[in-house]
Amino acid sequence: MSQRAHDAVAAGYNSGSGIIADKNREVAAKLGERLRLRTGPLAVADLGVGDGAMLAQLAALGLPLVMTGLDVSPAMLKLAAARIPLKTVHAPAQRAREVLPAAAFDAVLAHFILAYVDRRTLLEQARGLLAPGGVLSLVTTTEEGGGPFFEGLDRFFLQSRNPLKRAIGRVCQRAIAQSHVPESFASLEAEIHAAGLVVLRRDTMRQHITFDDAAAAYRFGIEEGWAANFLAMPGVPVRAAQAIARWGTRQATYPFSFTHVIEMLEIGVAAPAEGAD
Repeated sequence: MSQRAHDAVAAGYNSGSGIIADKNREVAAKLGERLRLRTGPLAVADLGVGDGAMLAQLAALGLPLVMTGLDVSPAMLKLAAARIPLKTVHAPAQRAREVLPAAAFDAVLAHFILAYVDRRTLLEQARGLLAPGGVLSLVTTTEEGGGPFFEGLDRFFLQSRNPLKRAIGRVCQRAIAQSHVPESFASLEAEIHAAGLVVLRRDTMRQHITFDDAAAAYRFGIEEGWAANFLAMPGVPVRAAQAIARWGTRQATYPFSFTHVIEMLEIGVAAPAEGAD
């Protein structure tokens, strides 16, 4: 997704309640248990730092953190720097190994960035950043539970007689196609193993989401960023894309419900196979 779209999301980003806040608390508590086993200052890099809320949760545990936050959005980096003491790096996660020191981090965080970053690329980047014994904290939604959304996209837009609705449906299809969110944990785990990594811990969070009206759908999808790929329409200003999204959310029938499935993983480098050089 483009920098301009990320900057737009920063204006309404919500890490204080809902899914982001719940995830941050749960991941911090469990990742903190692992990091406490390491000695000395702990170098942590967040490859999609956002407003810094996840790092703030870890710091609140009293861990001796030396924090680096990377993000494609200057607006997000500004929010993070105002929240916690950290080094900020303006770059996409795809270039993490170019701008961060190799094999230097006790923990690398990659939370909810697979919508924008190729899975294989992310895993390769993160592995190159991990110090010996370090851990990758990977959090992502999956397509599991998204059936009602895909059905609604087809019913309200792609099959509509209204050409504008069909056009919006096609834009949504392109945004989905550009996402790298995995279909399921099983498919993601296979890619993790192929990258020479191994899942050390897995926790799954399922949250039932109901939109009572179009305003709630717009707030969740656009202002809070869950469907913000929509804002990156080629040649369309962000404000125009936001207006189209507002109109589009009003075309659905409410209440509208689906289940958000989130995989929270701790990943390490796999041990060499016995007999390997």
